[in-house]
Amino acid sequence: MLQKAVLIIGILVAGMIAFRALIAPEALLANIGIALTNADGRNEIRAQYGGFYLAVTIALLLSLFGRLSAGFGLGLLLVAVGGILLGRLASIVIEGPAVFASYSTVIKTYLAFDIAIVVLTLLALRQEWQAS
Repeated sequence: MLQKAVLIIGILVAGMIAFRALIAPEALLANIGIALTNADGRNEIRAQYGGFYLAVTIALLLSLFGRLSAGFGLGLLLVAVGGILLGRLASIVIEGPAVFASYSTVIKTYLAFDIAIVVLTLLALRQEWQAS
């Protein structure tokens, strides 16, 4: 049950990010203070955010519906969000706690969400491994 719930959460979040990045890349970045100034920037956001999250969404959907194993989908989600979390943590270490305190509520929320997804995914993977 937890595995399916985590896959569904991943599908919803990754799908939303992919959709926003592909359709309105400026809007995706505006809430964190990043402005896109040209077509190159929009292309890069569509490719890096839109394309990546679309691929993750498709793989998670395939896992949810049994075309790929649940373990594969959960592993992919762990690697994707875990990598993002590591990048966020590296930023905090490199810039220092004082800079972290100045981060916007949006970035702090993303950090908390990334931690929650990693923990939930690890718990779901543990269930998957115990069932095998």
